[in-house]
Parts: sequence; structure tokens; C-alpha cells
Amino acid sequence: MFAWVQSLDSFFRQARLRYLGLGLLIAWVYGSWFSDGIFAPSSARGTDSLNVSLVFSAWGLLFLAFRPHRRTPLSPALVLAAAVAVSATTLSFLVVPAGLPLLAVAAIGGAASSVLWVAWGELFCQVDLEITEACIPASLAVFVAAVLLTYLLPPPFSGALAALFPLASSLMLLLCKNGQPEDFRFPEPVEPFSAVLPSLAKLAFCSMVCSIATGCVVTSFPGGELAALGLSDRGILFYVAGGVVAGFIAVFAIAHTSRMSFSFLYEWAIPLIVFSLSLRALDDPACNVLASVLACAAALYVEVLFFAIFARITAKGLCLPSETFGIFRALVQLGFLVGGVLGVVLSPQWGLPLYLALICLCVVMLPLFLHLQKRFESPGMPMASVVLGQASARDNVEGRSGAIAPAARGLAEGALQGEPAKVTKEAAVAEPVDYVAAMAEAFKLSPRETEVLRYLGRGRSVPYMREVMTLSKSTIETHIKHIYAKTDVHSKQELIDLIESYQEGTGEAAPVSVS
Repeated sequence: MFAWVQSLDSFFRQARLRYLGLGLLIAWVYGSWFSDGIFAPSSARGTDSLNVSLVFSAWGLLFLAFRPHRRTPLSPALVLAAAVAVSATTLSFLVVPAGLPLLAVAAIGGAASSVLWVAWGELFCQVDLEITEACIPASLAVFVAAVLLTYLLPPPFSGALAALFPLASSLMLLLCKNGQPEDFRFPEPVEPFSAVLPSLAKLAFCSMVCSIATGCVVTSFPGGELAALGLSDRGILFYVAGGVVAGFIAVFAIAHTSRMSFSFLYEWAIPLIVFSLSLRALDDPACNVLASVLACAAALYVEVLFFAIFARITAKGLCLPSETFGIFRALVQLGFLVGGVLGVVLSPQWGLPLYLALICLCVVMLPLFLHLQKRFESPGMPMASVVLGQASARDNVEGRSGAIAPAARGLAEGALQGEPAKVTKEAAVAEPVDYVAAMAEAFKLSPRETEVLRYLGRGRSVPYMREVMTLSKSTIETHIKHIYAKTDVHSKQELIDLIESYQEGTGEAAPVSVS
């Protein structure tokens, strides 16, 4: 079997259906305003309601980012109420007349949607990073399916379906949070918010630039090219195709990259954006179509991958989830709004200079990306210790959902007991591992396989090994498969039993279970 097929299989086995509700929330945005289920194509009614919704959603996100008691996750009751409000206001678009009533409804729905964005960000900071890295990109598959369905259904049924996406997304979110104790609190960050805020603002600015560029390309599309192909001349098809492209890129990138970082995002997203801007500058029908697809792919890729990277930042204890996701999402939405205005107002007369300016802006962001990577890669709390926060929350979540990996459990226990937070490769490898050496000799394991076995015996997860060993996910999984084959075991439990048998022979303590 091809290696990439194995990578995809491993990836989607990690994804759990209830964690894919983020895709439905993203689909709500594009299914409501970029299909013809609610608003007529290119109508002022749709444009005005979208702009108002984006502005009030951004205000709501910033409020949640700076609200008091940010360590407390948003309550399930608030999440459900917000979802009902978003779905109800979206349905009302079908009957509410243009003017002030429409804008008021859009404002209410936009403000309520901010709760759902932050709630999903908080959730991904409460589960193991391996689940996060699998489910966030996999949610793009849900997005593509949902948006494609809204395209295929006739209006107003497609509009009514899109209106139900936020409610369905919130129900999936509540299923993920089922069993979480009411007194759960995120741990206090290792740095004050005022010290981290400038870096967060710069990071949000980078995401805003990406949104401006992609929004400009999509909104400046001249139209007519899709109609010539016998398809509906609506931008929703670009997002369907872009979602497919972004999904494959995200899965491949995560599987073959040693760690999630800002340079990782820059290396994959910025070339897509720059290429789309370059194609758009040519102003050729075929180039315009390809430019729009690539811009949509870049927009969706940045949107979901920033979720994964921010989850990693919060797992280091540098800030709280509502702070990162609130600020990020607010500027992403404002960036798309600005890009839309530039695409509609300036591109007809200043198309080429505008696209060149945006290309230059994307290129000069490289030093800023490198600076931010250095800032957020500095040692903080151990990875995944913040995932659990409190011992009671750890035990409850682990027992009911099985989402918390042993690596997170071990690191959190060390942090809660006041052990040193800094975890280095040298410190991790310095522990007694005589039984590993015995197994390596008995089963002819390579040095890398021996090192992976050492971490497996301590209950370390794949994301943890990626961080420490600086290897890609697919490479580590290949080493694990080789260990299974050489030791003639077929499950993690069998490997645990084998390790225990060797430990009993050396008189060492039993290892941490591998889940």
C-alpha cells in the first residue's frame, strides 16, 4: 500500500465524528451568504447583511477575548442559546425586509456567532493535541459536504439547511463537552496577558493580511466564467473546490511535518495566496477561476490550521483559549471585510497595482513569522499540561471520553505537583531504560525504533514525540508499525504486556499505559 494512503488512513482513524462540528460552523457562513439559498447573487441585501454580521461578530469575539473570568469555559447553556440565536436569525433572512430590520437581525446573529467560534477554540484546548491535529483539518471534509449540499438543493430549502448548521455544530460541541466538570478552569498562564498581547496582535495581523488578500481575490472575480461552463455563477463553488484542496494539503502537511509552527503555516499558505494573486493579475478567464479556487483554499487552510496552532500555543501555557481565538477570529473576519471592499471598489481601476501590493505585503511578512515562531517556541509549561488544568477535570474527562492521552496525563501530574515545567529531550532520555535496551537487542530494533519504544513505554503520545524527536507524524507512525512487526504484537495493549514482562525481569516499575 502507498505510504500516503497509510497516512490518510491513520489520519482519519484519529478523527472522531463529534469533533468535526467546526466544519458545520464554517459551512454556515458560506452556505448562507455565498449560495443562492437566502440571498440573490451579488445582491446589496446579502452584502450589507454579511458586512454587518462580520463587524458585530468581531466585536463579540474581542469582548470574549478580554472578558473577566476568561479561565472559565463558556457554559453549555450559553453555547446552546447562541446557536439557537444564530440559526433563528439566519432563517429570518428569508422573510425580513431590507433596511434596518435586516441589519438588526444580522447584528444579533453575528454577535451570537462569536460565542460558537470561541467555544470550539476552547474545546480543542481541552483535548489531546493528536485529536486536535486530526479533527481540525478533517472538519474540512464536513465543510465540503455541507456546502455542496446547500449548492445542490433548490432555494429556499438550501437556505433553511444552512441556517441549521450552527445548531447542529453546537450539539456536536456539547457532546464533546459532555462529562466536563462544572468547576473546570483553564490553568493560569505562565505569563501575564499584557506580556503576550503584542505577540498575539502581530500574529492576528498576519492572519488578517491573509484574509485581506484572499477576500480581495474572491470578491474581485469578474463573473461569467462559471456560467460559460454551465454552472451556477456563485462563489460557493470556489469554496467547495478550495475546501477539497485545503483538506488534502492540511492532511499531507500535518502528516509529513515534524511540528506545527508558524513557519509551517507560512510555507504552505503564503505560496497559495501569492500564486492566486499573480493569476488574478493576469485577468484571464481560466486564470481567474484557478485564482479564486486557490484563494479559497488558502483562506480555509489558514482558518483551520490557525486553530491547531493556537491550541498548541495554549497548551504551552502562554495564554488562554478565549484570548487567542477571540483576537484571531476577530481580525480574520475584519480582514475578509476589508479585502472584500478592496476587491469590489479598487480592483476595477487599480487591479494590477493592488495585487502587486498585496503580494509584497505577504512576502515581507516572513521576518514577522520567524519572530513570532521564536517567541512562541520559547519554553513555557509542558505541552498538554494546560489541556487538563485540574486533577479533577483530568480524571473526569479521561474516564468518560478517553480523549486525554497518557502523555498529557503524565505532564499534567508533574506540573500539578510542582515539578519543573521545562521538558527537554536530554531530561526525558536520561531516565533508566535498561528494559528498552534489552528489548532493542532481542528484537533487533534500530536506534530510532528504540527511542520511539522508550517513549511508548512512558505513555508518550505521537504529538509529544514529534516535539521531542523533531520527526514527522508519518515517520513516527512508521517506526511504531516496525516495532509492532518486529515484536510480533498487534495492539498497544499487547505491547504494554511485553514491556511489563521485560520490566519485571529488571525489577523496574510498570510503565504508564499507552492509550
